[in-house]
Amino acid sequence: MRFLLPLLAALMLSTSAAGEAPSSPPAVFALVVANNQGFAPGRAVLQYADDDGAKYHEFFSMLTEPGDVVLLTGLDADTRRLFPALEPEVRAPSSENVAEAARVLSARIAEVKRAGREVDFYFVFAGHGDVDQGRGFLELSDRAFDAEDLQALLRQVDATRAHVILDSCNSFFVVSPRKAGGRRYATPEDMTRSLAQRLPAVGVLLSTSAEAEVYEWSELQSGVFSHVVRSGLMGAADADGDGRITYAELEAFASIAAREIPNPLFRPRLFALGPGRSPQATLVDLRAVRSAVTLRVDAVPPVRLTLRDAQGLRWADLNKEAGMPLALRLPPRVARGLEVERPGGPDTARAWTLGEVAPGATVELASFSLPRPTPPAARGVQDQLRSLFATPFGPESLAAFERARSAEPAPVYGISLAERERMRQLVETFSTIERDRRRTETILFGATLVSSLGTGAFLLAEGDRDSRVQGISALAVSLLFSGADLLQQLRREDPEALLREFHASQADAAVDPGLAVARVDYRLNRFLAQERYIRRRLETVGYIYMGAAALFLGIAEVRRANGWPGGEVREAERAALLAAVSGTSNLLRARYTGSATEHLVRQWNSDPELRRLPRVVVVPSSGGAVLAVGGVF
Repeated sequence: MRFLLPLLAALMLSTSAAGEAPSSPPAVFALVVANNQGFAPGRAVLQYADDDGAKYHEFFSMLTEPGDVVLLTGLDADTRRLFPALEPEVRAPSSENVAEAARVLSARIAEVKRAGREVDFYFVFAGHGDVDQGRGFLELSDRAFDAEDLQALLRQVDATRAHVILDSCNSFFVVSPRKAGGRRYATPEDMTRSLAQRLPAVGVLLSTSAEAEVYEWSELQSGVFSHVVRSGLMGAADADGDGRITYAELEAFASIAAREIPNPLFRPRLFALGPGRSPQATLVDLRAVRSAVTLRVDAVPPVRLTLRDAQGLRWADLNKEAGMPLALRLPPRVARGLEVERPGGPDTARAWTLGEVAPGATVELASFSLPRPTPPAARGVQDQLRSLFATPFGPESLAAFERARSAEPAPVYGISLAERERMRQLVETFSTIERDRRRTETILFGATLVSSLGTGAFLLAEGDRDSRVQGISALAVSLLFSGADLLQQLRREDPEALLREFHASQADAAVDPGLAVARVDYRLNRFLAQERYIRRRLETVGYIYMGAAALFLGIAEVRRANGWPGGEVREAERAALLAAVSGTSNLLRARYTGSATEHLVRQWNSDPELRRLPRVVVVPSSGGAVLAVGGVF
């Protein structure tokens, strides 16, 4: 009993009234699609996507009329035993069934709207996702479901507001496809702009992982992202206690819940933006639940709780701040026989059990039976996931989260571990190529400078007034172009410094790896722009010199035809030769500059893997130089 008293003091019925339900709440409809196994061969089979689908169905059934939630999934044997009532109504997550569900729901929604009611529609997906040429897609059982399919579905149902919840890899690009030839990553600004243009009445709640797997936890019998989201939707994310879960509240709730997980790969990361591009838009209004049991948690002490149903299935977790009242809405089936545990407290090894309870009832922990012992938690490779919900959530942590986020750089999405490794290879290759290229450019720059100065010197040596004028002009042009070229070379990106900075950012756990990759991506593309500018200028100068060579050669031929002395003819020919050397050097540099760097950055932007890049190297040797060309072309 001594373990019971502290928790009873923490979990008494709150005397403050919850927010009043809206007088005419919108009708709610939901389409839940969950798929353990994608259509693509070689994809790892998920274990709990069907469980997530069943739990989402149970949650949205609290908000809708019977039949207004459609679940498309394939229930495995374990899930059928846990949710036997769902088996007769569940259909496969195929494209045909998605289209049929959209048709049925759109007809029902149109009927409700004609009656003068607003409609909130929820599209929920749990399963595999991927990205192909910048376009994200979800994996149904028979084909990909991409951004165009999602957009067509949302327009077909034509709800007042739509809410998209995606628990899949690369889901960011399902809603905001990457343009061809654009960046590999995306930013919140990209999403905001995309939604504003295409789907202004749609809100999105997305897992931003770019990895090739969805993280599940056997202790949750759920995906980590979906479990955190459902915990928040049931009321744990209601920081201000008004009965409304906003997009901003749920994003902060999920981020704070996962803060203490040591491995960043296991932390669920969200992007949340409500209809009308408002993070303060309502995601779920719990004041309008149709059938639910309310569990009230007193405001005074902080408390961490885990909620399980009578079968031991874990439904929600929370860790509330002191002074924050909570009202959790639970499906009636879940509330019957509900078990409540207090992880990390003095009574960790105890669970409180609720008996029979009628739908619509409000309960507190005093209504539960005396605590019974709970078996010790299993340990294993997922042990660190027990740090979920280790940080309390409430108004203070929400405000701190918002302040910290406003002071940080905007996050980037769509960068996977494989892409970080490819970026490392790219930067290392880039550094090597640039080292070789700059050595070659030094030789070519020297040849250009010597030949340009030589052209001017030969003209000055001829002695006549016209030749001296031409020589002075050639020297001036040579020094101008060479000085501008040297200045541009000095201002270019230092590949060695870029490599050092990238390695340092990857070694620093405090630096967002995706942000580090995005910064390198930006600098590489800036370098590419510089290279293109230099190449265009070199090409222009090269053609000017080649024109000058043709002019000098023409002058030599005119002198020969007019019987000028052989020395003067040879002087003009030498000037033509030196101008031709200068022009050829500039043109070679222009062509060579584009081949390596453009191919390198283009490969990062488009190719799934790095091949051995083309390299042109001029190596000085005794009596001359060796030209080496290698790579995959």
